[in-house]
Parts: sequence; structure tokens; C-alpha cells
Amino acid sequence: MKKIIIITLIGIIGFCGLSFSQSITQTVKGTVLEKGTGTPAVGANVVLLNSQPLIGAMVDFDGNFILENVPVGRQSFQVSMLGYETMLISNILVSSGKQTVLNIELQEEATQLNEIVLAPRRQKEKPINGLASVSSRQFSVEENQRFAGGIDDPARLVSSFAGVVSPSTKSNGISIRGNAPSGLLWRIEGVEIPSPNHFADLDIAGAGALTALSNNVLGNSDFYTGAFPAEYGNAISGVFDINLRSGNSTEREYSIQAGILGLDFASEGPFSKNNDATYLFNYRYSTLALIGSFLPDDAGILKYQDLSYKIKLPTEKSGTFSLWGLGAYDSIDAEAVPIEERVSEDDGWESKLSQYLFASGLNHKIRVNDVSNLNSTLSVSGNGMSFKEQYIDDSNTLNYLPSTTKKNGYKVTLQSHINSYFSEKHYNRTGFYVNYLGYDLNVNSASDEQNTTPVNIVNEKGNSMLYQLFSQSRFQLSNKFQLNAGFHMQYFNLNKDVSIEPRISLKYEINERQNLALAYGLHSRIESLPIYFVNDNGNQPNKDLKFMKSNHFVLSYNTMLTDNLKLSIEPYYQYLTNVPVEEDGFKSTLNIQNNLYFEETLVSTGTGRNFGIDLSLEQYLNKGFYYLLSASVFDSKYTGNDGVERNTRLNKNYGFNALVGKEWQVGKSKNNLLSANIRLNYLGGNRLVAIDEQESIAMQEVVYGETNGNLSFSEKLPDTPITSFTVSFRKNKPKHASVWSLQVINSSQTEEFDSHIFNLNTNRVEKEFSTTVVPSLSYKIEF
Repeated sequence: MKKIIIITLIGIIGFCGLSFSQSITQTVKGTVLEKGTGTPAVGANVVLLNSQPLIGAMVDFDGNFILENVPVGRQSFQVSMLGYETMLISNILVSSGKQTVLNIELQEEATQLNEIVLAPRRQKEKPINGLASVSSRQFSVEENQRFAGGIDDPARLVSSFAGVVSPSTKSNGISIRGNAPSGLLWRIEGVEIPSPNHFADLDIAGAGALTALSNNVLGNSDFYTGAFPAEYGNAISGVFDINLRSGNSTEREYSIQAGILGLDFASEGPFSKNNDATYLFNYRYSTLALIGSFLPDDAGILKYQDLSYKIKLPTEKSGTFSLWGLGAYDSIDAEAVPIEERVSEDDGWESKLSQYLFASGLNHKIRVNDVSNLNSTLSVSGNGMSFKEQYIDDSNTLNYLPSTTKKNGYKVTLQSHINSYFSEKHYNRTGFYVNYLGYDLNVNSASDEQNTTPVNIVNEKGNSMLYQLFSQSRFQLSNKFQLNAGFHMQYFNLNKDVSIEPRISLKYEINERQNLALAYGLHSRIESLPIYFVNDNGNQPNKDLKFMKSNHFVLSYNTMLTDNLKLSIEPYYQYLTNVPVEEDGFKSTLNIQNNLYFEETLVSTGTGRNFGIDLSLEQYLNKGFYYLLSASVFDSKYTGNDGVERNTRLNKNYGFNALVGKEWQVGKSKNNLLSANIRLNYLGGNRLVAIDEQESIAMQEVVYGETNGNLSFSEKLPDTPITSFTVSFRKNKPKHASVWSLQVINSSQTEEFDSHIFNLNTNRVEKEFSTTVVPSLSYKIEF
């Protein structure tokens, strides 16, 4: 597609008003459960630290607690219970606009009290999934709102983490350790979903322009960059396991946000005071779509909207049901460049695009006995697009047949797993997934030559099945050693391929501040379904492509240098097999920029290898100050069927990130919060496909090809330093809170590579660069 330039206008932040002199308070409530069994941690103590007089509560028989009159601002809480690790939940933002809800799980101590005294464990030190040992991090929604470069997009936020780089500023793609964004597994509420992004897969497969998920519905989640637990399948590089939070069970609450990027409305609360059923929903609509009629016809307006929701229905004897969902719709029309302004043939194309995605599931959780609980979900998800592209000739008429793409796919999944807490030394999770895959695909590619019949690339309608089975156990071998071992198995009915994948990790607690872990995991995934049905003279040679497989080896060292300063070091090695590659060329699914017109014939004979080291130094928020420094040095290569080793497209070799922020509680009673932070990403350049210069001149268009020993992806683009910043002001009033926020990505206005073009004026192939600056000015009110 042609590049899209979005011109936005910056407004003026309104006057903040005078601060109230009285201290403003809010209610903090939540649940405390035992991590292994999910049973209420009855009798656990929840205390607001540094409160005078002491504010505390005891967890009741349903696992609930409530703290009244907690002052607004940053607050820390300690949760303790005899025989369990003491949990520290620090620097939670308490606002007057909404009640604060904490969902806490206590881990049983594996040591005797007379042997060792453990310091309180911070909630964010561990991932939510207790079966993860390495390359894992708990993702905080509050960080997503606070960190620069995120613009409330979880996909952009994780590019601050070690091992993760972004392919470009205009994309929110997640490239992990040199892998393509398409290798990432996205899950919501435990269900695999399509990439939850607006304008997904257009510039980069597996990525989009911005998230389709609002912060208003997100709960704390897990993010993995390698050797992930056995329950995760159909992924090569990493996993983003997203949780949706439940609505407030006692109060109805609302939020409205207006900004440059869009309008956002959320509502939550109980259905009635007579039961515990709750609802939460959020709707967003593009600001540019609202003002599109006032913009030029060739502005290339991004129009999008999305809806997400969760309904929770607890029962006394039948467990807890929850119904959740996500839906998004996008569209954009791009006009051809006027003839007198055209530089290349690419400027003569006009297009119309519409896209959608959806995911919805009915989940059921129930206790089976004293040591086990069952979690089951029936879900349906899918995505689709309609794209039409047509060339306008020199006479400004449509004399050329159009390229058309219609891709529709859906998946119905039944999945279930049982958690069994046999003892403090043995915990097991075992489950299955049954996936029904439906598809309706029709792709036709035309050229800029008159009377040329479009070539049919894919034309297939039908269904297939993907079956998955897993089991993993955590064994506490001693006070210091923990072993996680299991397997994941996949069977793809389309071509009868099977993948059996062992997973194992060993973790050693050196002392209360340090741990060392070693992990291995074999992971695999199927390709995007249209790739299997590529038409080659009536045949479908790609139908027999095997699971691409990836062996992950990770060594991890973590230490708390101080109570608030954490250092992590992770060297790793990744070896890939069954990589789909051209039989006699350089192309591979590892390097797909987008798969709109992918028509290559492939064989599963390629290999690949990635190795490197990730380092991060994180100062947790303390006394209003925090920072995150991360570095990734890596090398990512693949070998084709021709036996030649090449760089992958995203072999940037290095990525460095520095984020620093500060908060100030302001106002006469310190009720309000001013926050500012800045982030610098310094990334190596992407790699370029080789150009056949002579053929390009002959055809008067860009022709890719390796000639004169010039290998694809040998040439590396210049490094890209990207600076971003965020400034926000939260004003708390007795009945509501308001937030002014300014977020800017690429405030340094760094140029990035767009594409190769054949310049008709100079008669040669040239690189085209552009500058993408993403500003987001918004105002939000919570009440």
C-alpha cells in the first residue's frame, strides 16, 4: 500500500483549577486467593503501609477485603498470612474517580520458618503464571498509561523491554530476539486470537498501527520472550497473555476520554445490588473519522472503531461464568497521486480497504475438589479484509483491471485445563484445545498493464482442525531448587502433521534476592492459512508445509540490588527447523513484510538461528522516581534451500532503551499528581531485499532479485534513534478525577525507510524515507 501521512492538530491543555484543601480518600478493595488452589486466603491480613492510624482488614470467607478512607495518590499494601510468602503491592495509584481493586494471589512457602526468613515478595517480581521460570515479565496496565512511547498501546509499551524491538515507528509490531512479529502468540482470557490491532498485517505481518484494546478493560498480564510454559502453543518467538479485568462489584463507574486519536467511553458496575454479577464495556471511535469530511480527499484518513466487554456471573454452587469479547472495524481509502506530481509508477495506484476482527468467549471456572479447579472456555474468533487496488493511467482513467483481495477466517475453540495442587512440592496444569478453522479466501493480483487478466493467487473455501494437548508440573525439589517440566503436542489436520514439544526449566534460589534459571523449550506454529493454498497452475504445493519449529535455550540471572532496583541478564540461543523457504531462492516466511499477495512456492527445508544477550536494569517507582534501562545484542540468520546463510529482515543486531520518569504529588493536600517521563530507543537498522538493477531499468519498476553475488538482507539501513515523551496531570476531586495527557512518539522526528521506488525522472531505483510523528493529546474524566 502507499504510505499514509496523517496530519494532526495539537490543542491546548485546559486550566487545571485550584486544589481542594481537604484530604481526599477512596475505597480500596479486592480478593486474596491461594495461588495453587484458587481458594480464598481466609484470615490473611491486608495493611496500608505507613498509615496513621493503621488502616487494615482481614480477608473474609469469600476471599474479599475492603479498606475505607485510603488517601488518594501512590499507596503501598502488604498482604501476609502464616505459611505463605508475604506479598508487597507497592505504589498503587489510588484515584478519587474510581475505586481501586486489587486481585492478589499468595504463594505457599516451601521452607520452614526456622530455616529462613523471606523478605516480602513484590507482586511485579513474578509473572502471573507460576509455571514460568525465564524470559517472562508481568505487564502492568498502570505502566502502559505511564511509560513514554506507549500511547496506551501494550504492543508499543513492551518495546521498552529487553529482547524486544519495534520494526518501525508507524507500526506496533513486536519483534522478539530477531524474530518476525508474526511469530508471537496473542491470547485474551486464555484464548488464542488474531493480532488485536487496527490495520493489522498491512505493512508488517503480525503488526498493526495501534491497539484495538483499551486500557480501561485490561488487567495485569504476562509477556514472554522465549522458552515459555507448556500451555502455550502455535508460537515461535513469544507470547502476550492478556487478561481482562472484571467490573466493580459494588459501584457503577464511568470514564470518558477525548483526544487526537479518538473518543473513548467506558462503563462498569454491578447489574444489581442483589447479586455479584458485574459488567464492563468500552467503546472507541476514531477522531479522524469524525472530522474526515473537513479534510482533503487525498488525506488517507484512518477510520476505526472497537468494542470490548466482560460480564462476570458468579454462582454459589456452579462456579463462575464470564462472557467476554472484542470487536474492531477499520477502513481507509487512498487516492492516486495527480499525474503531474508522480515520481514512480507506484503513485498511480488507488485503493479501498476495510478490515474487521472479533473474539468472544464463554468461560467457566469451578472447584473440583480441595486441591483442583477446572477452567473451560468455548470461544469464537476471526478476522477478515476486503481490499481493492486499481491503477490510473496517464490519461487519468481506470483502464486497468483491479487487484482484489477477500480474506475471511474464523476459529471455534473448545478448551479446558485442570489445575491440581497436590502439595507444596507438586503443582500440575493439564489441558487441551480443539480448534475448528474456517476460511474463505480469494486473492487476485493485477498489474499496471492494460487488458491484463488478474492472476488468481488463492481461491479456497473450507475448514480444517488443529488439536493441542499439554501438561506441565512444578516440582519444589528443595528449599532452593524448583523444576518445571512438561510437553505440548499439536496435530494439524490439513496436512496430518504432528509436533511433540518438550519443555523443561530448573530454577535455583541463590538467596532471597538472587536466582538463577536454565530452560529449554521446543515450540512450533502453523503458517498463515492463505500460504497453504497458494495456486500454482492448479496445484497447491504449499499444502504439505510442516510445522515450523524453534528450539529455545535460555540462561537467566535475576538479582534485587536494592529493595527497588532489579538487574536481569539473559543469554539465549534459538535454533529453527522446518523453515518454509523458496526451493531455489531467498524468500521465506521469516521475512514476509506483508502477505497481501504472497504467491511463492515453498518447501520446509530451511533452518535458522538467533543468539544474543538481553540485559535490563529497572528502578521500580520509589519516591516518585523510576527508570528502565535495557539492552539487547543479537544476531539472527536463516539458511535457505540453496544452502546460503542470510540475515533475517529484522536482524537489527542491537537495540538499546532508556526510560526515565518522575512524579510529583501537588496541591495543598498533595491530592493531585503530575507525571513526566522521556524515553530513548536506539535501534539498529532493518535489512533490505536485494535489487536487480538492470531488470528494474528494463521494466521501469522495482524488481527484486539477487544478482552479481548481492545477497538479500546484506545491506543494513542506518540506525534509528527515536525519542518519545509523556506528560500528564491527574486532578482528584471528591466525586471525580480528571486527567490531561500529552504523549508524543518520535518527537526527535527521525526519518525511517519506507520502500524502494523506481524514480521515472532519474531512471533508477531509490530509497524512499519518511518521518512519522505520533502525537496524542487527550482529556479524560473518571466518575
